[in-house]
Amino acid sequence: MLPRPASGLVLRLRPLGESDLLVDLFSKEVGRLTALAKGGKRSKQRFFGVLLAGHLLQMSLAPSKSGDLWRLETAAVLEPHLGLRQDFRRLLAAGPVLELLLRATAPQDPQPGALELALITLGRMQRAKEAAEMASALVIFLVRLLKLLGYGLNLEACLACGRPAAEIEEPRLSLAGGLACPACPEAQGARPVLPGLIKSLAAALALEPGSLARLRLAPALLPEALAFLAAFWQEITGHDLPSLSLAIKTLS
Repeated sequence: MLPRPASGLVLRLRPLGESDLLVDLFSKEVGRLTALAKGGKRSKQRFFGVLLAGHLLQMSLAPSKSGDLWRLETAAVLEPHLGLRQDFRRLLAAGPVLELLLRATAPQDPQPGALELALITLGRMQRAKEAAEMASALVIFLVRLLKLLGYGLNLEACLACGRPAAEIEEPRLSLAGGLACPACPEAQGARPVLPGLIKSLAAALALEPGSLARLRLAPALLPEALAFLAAFWQEITGHDLPSLSLAIKTLS
């Protein structure tokens, strides 16, 4: 079968033998995949300076004898996201974007909306001048990716009794999947949050992708938002997310 063109984000690199690399990618055409870059560690022609985590590539892929592995035939950088490497805080803030695409998506399941969201987030992070903007970008990414992958939070009404969000004076967020009244059973163990956080998360879900870069959460809301979303993502994936914990620590 002839190689097929694709564009994709480099998520992770793993050495294989003395000269080869396994490259985990998230592509618009295929979704998450792993490709073998022959000579990727040493090549000064095909892959020199190209295969770095966070790079958006234009590439050609060919299937291998194993259905789970592709061959990376050629690759060129479309967007290097150099701004992420100019400030260690930006690089650490971007870590969860790559890790969640790697851990929370199914292999070879195209999710073009998830790739678009990731690129919007990385683009905003590489230009951000302060931690609060990077934290806002991360919160928006975390809550919108939940929706794109089918784990969306219910922020419109209490999970148990259905009371509308506007009527709940002391809202809580439950790991059961969204908003809870103080008196409802789902509120047990739920996190009390400021009412403004529910409105901000709802706005992040409602906006068109092109408008996301303009949305900023109030600094007072960011710690609550990140703490809950980190716990919820850990609940969904079933394991720790080191990059997310490190990003929250850095941004705080």
